[in-house]
Amino acid sequence: MIPLPSYSQIAELIKKGATLEAQEQIMKLREAAIELQEENLTLREENKKLCEEKEVAANLEFEGHVYWLRKGEERIGPFCSCCYDEQHRFSRLHDGRQYISKTRWICLVCNRPFD
Repeated sequence: MIPLPSYSQIAELIKKGATLEAQEQIMKLREAAIELQEENLTLREENKKLCEEKEVAANLEFEGHVYWLRKGEERIGPFCSCCYDEQHRFSRLHDGRQYISKTRWICLVCNRPFD
């Protein structure tokens, strides 16, 4: 980032009658403010995502090769451990007996069976 002019520098330019130079300095400040706003928004979004991931990790249970998600007293799932471990994606498992006779669950995303 380029060095930004101070208020006193801009005021001094105006006193000298160098309004064009003062306007240029004000434009630099505006550009810097826009950059900071964009960076702030990006950091807020990143922070929100990290907080959500932390909350999910705190409520995630691994049991019998599958994941379960706790929401209060409720246990949601099961979810495919392969899809979550590789892509952080919650793929709900389906009743595998509909597709493979002896399989308890199956992931319809990666086709992995779970007994």
